[in-house]
Amino acid sequence: MAPRSTFRRLLPLAALLSGLVGGRVTQAQVQVTLEMKRSTYVAHEPIIGTLTLINRAGQDIILGDSDGLGWLDYSVTDNRGNLVIPSASAANEAPIVLASGKTYTKEVTINKYYPMSTIGNYRVKATVTLGQMNRVFQTTPVSVQVTNAQALWSQIVGVPTGHPRAGTYRKYELMTFYHGARGRSLFFRVSDSDTGIVYRTYPIGDYMTVHPPEQAIDSQNQLHVLHMTGPSAYKYTVIDIDGYPVKQQSLFESKNTRPSLKTNEFGEVVVLGGMTEEEVGKPYEQTQFRRLSERPPGLPSQ
Repeated sequence: MAPRSTFRRLLPLAALLSGLVGGRVTQAQVQVTLEMKRSTYVAHEPIIGTLTLINRAGQDIILGDSDGLGWLDYSVTDNRGNLVIPSASAANEAPIVLASGKTYTKEVTINKYYPMSTIGNYRVKATVTLGQMNRVFQTTPVSVQVTNAQALWSQIVGVPTGHPRAGTYRKYELMTFYHGARGRSLFFRVSDSDTGIVYRTYPIGDYMTVHPPEQAIDSQNQLHVLHMTGPSAYKYTVIDIDGYPVKQQSLFESKNTRPSLKTNEFGEVVVLGGMTEEEVGKPYEQTQFRRLSERPPGLPSQ
């Protein structure tokens, strides 16, 4: 969303000073907070936070456009304190009526409009303009670190016939990233192999290093990934050429086998071995023995 510095200068200074008191405005009409989902993100993955507004005005308030400017804005600064310029203008937030004493929450993706893929630290804050009371409220700046993940595997594939970008090439990547002291996630990224433009980056599940992830590419150039998520537990993910997960399934080791990927002669990728969640929930007798009614015809009953 475009900055509103011109609009800010037009507001009375006294109104600005009375409204801006840290992240929570204790004696004002609206409490505004911004909390990020995490403090550290992998470059290019969505940087997601939650904006919360609480109406303490003692009356219903209307949050809407004022002189063509939206009621909600964000500002992002890099580790040098420089403002990050939005890469694109966003449509103004839809007007809302917030009843007295009620709370409004909204999940926001900060780097949807603000480029934050460069490795480093950023500070993010939200600004809410309450036009009907000539007040402006800001959240306390929240620190966010953007870093690299550890590369595991990559492959360049062609965009198949029938796709609008057929004839171009994509790069698939698998990476690992620590979250917390011990937790580790497996990340996926897809980009244009010629321009380097990143289309999507996201985690596909927790990752244990006991067994390295398996990957295979089918006849439609979809990526199939099988990786270990916990003791005897695995996750199977299928991702299309645009980077969207089209299938995800939890699998488990059986008594004698663990799941693995196999590509057949037709270019299809299948999972061999292991058990599904449904099979794990069945009694042992149902998974190891067939019912008498399932016997092939012609065999003696005794």
